[in-house]
Amino acid sequence: MVLIKLFIFIFIFLNSVNASELSTEEINYFEITDLNNDGFVSIDEINQSLNLVFQLIDLNKDEKISLDELEELKEIYNIFLFQ
Repeated sequence: MVLIKLFIFIFIFLNSVNASELSTEEINYFEITDLNNDGFVSIDEINQSLNLVFQLIDLNKDEKISLDELEELKEIYNIFLFQ
């Protein structure tokens, strides 16, 4: 579970490591993760956010993410990305 949380965190927040400034998307991710809107992201907020994301991906609620569920997420992401 910890590795999945780390993977999701890296995927969301470190998408463009070489950029010198934060993109609008990265700022939006930060603001979404800052659940109490105090301008900081705590480890608890990261864990809560990742748990929510995990629950959204785990379609059959077996507390595991399968490749099929990951493919479904990718399809949904692409639909929103290209609209």
